[in-house]
Amino acid sequence: MTNNMSQYKKATTLAEVNSAVRLDLTVSPDDNFFTDFSDVRGEFEDESIYRNLDVDSKFCYTRDVNNGNKIKLFLAGMRGSGKTSELTKISKKLQNKDCFFCVTCNLDDGLSMDDMEYMDILIFQMERLFEELENIGLNIDSGTIESLQKWFSERVEEVNKAIKREGGFEVEIGAQTPSIFSFLKIAARLKANLTGSKENADKIRTVFKNNFIDFARKFNEVIEKVNLTLRQKDIAQEILFIVDGLEKTATTEIRKKIIFEETNRIRQINVNTIFTLPIELMSDRRKLEQFSVVTSFPFVKIQDRKGEPIQKAIDRFRDFVFKRIDSTLFENDEVVIKAIKMSGGSPRELLRILQYANIYADEDLGKIAMTDLDKAIKKLAIESSQYLSKEDLDKLKELKIANEKNLFIPYDDRLQALLEKLIVLEYNDGSYKRVNPIVELSPLYQQFVGYKKATGNSFLQLK
Repeated sequence: MTNNMSQYKKATTLAEVNSAVRLDLTVSPDDNFFTDFSDVRGEFEDESIYRNLDVDSKFCYTRDVNNGNKIKLFLAGMRGSGKTSELTKISKKLQNKDCFFCVTCNLDDGLSMDDMEYMDILIFQMERLFEELENIGLNIDSGTIESLQKWFSERVEEVNKAIKREGGFEVEIGAQTPSIFSFLKIAARLKANLTGSKENADKIRTVFKNNFIDFARKFNEVIEKVNLTLRQKDIAQEILFIVDGLEKTATTEIRKKIIFEETNRIRQINVNTIFTLPIELMSDRRKLEQFSVVTSFPFVKIQDRKGEPIQKAIDRFRDFVFKRIDSTLFENDEVVIKAIKMSGGSPRELLRILQYANIYADEDLGKIAMTDLDKAIKKLAIESSQYLSKEDLDKLKELKIANEKNLFIPYDDRLQALLEKLIVLEYNDGSYKRVNPIVELSPLYQQFVGYKKATGNSFLQLK
């Protein structure tokens, strides 16, 4: 779902800053808040995504060559790295008659983050596809719709029999004349039950999983019929699903179950799909690479290994800030530069820093001053580090020493946990890692790990 453009108003007063730095906004290329970071992410280039999807430089999909080769691409990155905004840009470029008909499925908009399985996602994908077809007024073969609707109705009957035996409330769908609209009503009722009672949700999942071979066949038949119709109407060559938001599910266990316990079912669905992959699942990428492509999506690199600022990246972040907050609301440009450097190259972290700084800003002055930013950084530093264990700090010290010697650090579960918590940030293709600059400033980090105090314009020194 795309947010209403009226939400995207540049802050011209301190009272408007919180709205402008909200972390939950989905920003598309058409929005006035959008900033393209694709050329400042170190060794990552979004062209690699297009190549993996068999799309050429003119954004044409080579369908004849790849007719039996439906790509599953997992885009892995840390939360707050800007994956969603990047995917909206990619979707816009790929959506054309020579390429894809893009269907975005934002899981947090449609499903329960506390209880989700792969079957839920597939039903949601089908619903989203039919919503998009209805939006453009595209009708597909009536026989295909009738067959699909009949199959779904039969499964709902099975679900209701199981529910009745235990005295629960049935899934009500009623008699429907086959059409895109009527199927959407069935899918919406199923989804409502998947996000409601866990007992009903589990029964729906069990019935669909027990009939999964038939379900996959029906799903794939619909995809092929829609693909054919899209080509005949000169709208697109094929469907591309973008499944985003998996990292927002409540637990790591839910995420692992969806991806690794369902790989066989994922493989049976024959449609081009991009999944966002939570960073903690990257350690098992070899399992995914047996049937898919896995690529890393890093933070923006704002300094090199020697600690020297990368000006192009910093300038891009200045644009990012000033699209949301008018420059007159800052005491001077140094406040913005310091906030950027303390973000570690994470758009989300930068917004969080500015949000905290605004809390301390003097309403009478009407500006965010350096002293306000320093108070915000100090508070964030304490909050970010207060639950670090002795073992965590030992790992951070190991990372600091490795970076000083320009060496790699071996992967282990401790490092993975620090990546998940954004204590450690990842760059390039995952080959370079550094401690979050906010954490480096915490008294706990300085006591147990320390850092070399630089002179001059070091951004690791609070005034």
